[in-house]
Amino acid sequence: MIRLLLFFVVCQAVTQKPEETPSITASQGMVVRWPGNCKRCSLEDKAWNPVNGTCYYPIDMEKKTGTYSISRRTTGGKLETARLIVTEKPCVHNDIKNFKKLEYVNVSAKNLARHRREMDVLNPFLAAKLEERPNVFDLPVGKPANSLPPGKGFGECRTFNGQASDRHTGTDYGISAGKEVLSVGNGKVVLAANHFFSGNSVYIDHGNGLLTEYFHLQSIAVKPNQTVTKGQVIGRVGETGRTTGPHLHFGARWHGQIINPGYLLMDPSDMPQVK
Repeated sequence: MIRLLLFFVVCQAVTQKPEETPSITASQGMVVRWPGNCKRCSLEDKAWNPVNGTCYYPIDMEKKTGTYSISRRTTGGKLETARLIVTEKPCVHNDIKNFKKLEYVNVSAKNLARHRREMDVLNPFLAAKLEERPNVFDLPVGKPANSLPPGKGFGECRTFNGQASDRHTGTDYGISAGKEVLSVGNGKVVLAANHFFSGNSVYIDHGNGLLTEYFHLQSIAVKPNQTVTKGQVIGRVGETGRTTGPHLHFGARWHGQIINPGYLLMDPSDMPQVK
């Protein structure tokens, strides 16, 4: 009788299926979410706070493909893990022909030196641990302009007159010159300046690792260290810098990852979800 009972227990242990690890597959530049009563979220060696109880995982546009471990800690103290499978998003090549601003094609040594100086000022802001500041935004964020048309161009590999090359880090919106540009959320202006390639540019820190970028402005209406609110006018659409015409370049970096900013504008329930 004891042998039969032991055999039954062993069979149960062998045939019982282990609980499957949740997973999500997404391509470079996307944002995925893991809803629940979350207290802390992490990917590799980085950790940050959730937004309204949901963990969001931004994937850089050039993140190495493969499988990564993500985790979350619930408000009850439970640590849960899942697999994030990153796939490649092929770079669409776009050669902009008959580009008239030739100083941006054959860049002079003077302008190249200017660009390097500008990057020396900008890079510390891009590398800063913005997640240390409290979260002051909700998702979806507000629109960067009223009557926002469909955006295009995120992640494109661009060449100009078949020469100068560029990986486009934001989304372009075809808006007429002079139209108001709005902050997509509450935050703090970390930089507002004229740069060689991006023209009149504004960078806003929204806390919890989110930095938004607004390029090629005709004019700037804010100053560094200024606190702004969601929907506040921060400038007007223009065509300064390397452009083919008036438009708004809207970009986003979240926890240091360059992402398609369209994910910040969509209903979170439409984002890919860990299951």
